[in-house]
Amino acid sequence: MAKVPITVYLTPAELAQIEGRAEVMGKSRSAWVSDTLLRALGNELQPYDEVHLEQLCKVRAGQEVLLEALAERDRNRIAQWRDRVFRHAERLLQEARERIGR
Repeated sequence: MAKVPITVYLTPAELAQIEGRAEVMGKSRSAWVSDTLLRALGNELQPYDEVHLEQLCKVRAGQEVLLEALAERDRNRIAQWRDRVFRHAERLLQEARERIGR
């Protein structure tokens, strides 16, 4: 099926955000916008999203195993360790969002 172009009107700031995100993904802004729209329409995960999801699940599982191992040594501190891990994860997420301009 042939693709049909569309016109989208954006503010300069919005265009700059798109350009930044496209650059992070190594795509042209048109390719990034197209991928984003198709994902929104299909409500599907792109292959790289599935890879990220799989890796996040593995990291989370590893984290839980480590916390359980630590808990065997000191059950009273497991809640403290979990809170510390989650605070650290939030900080890392915020840093990542700042790098990609979100």
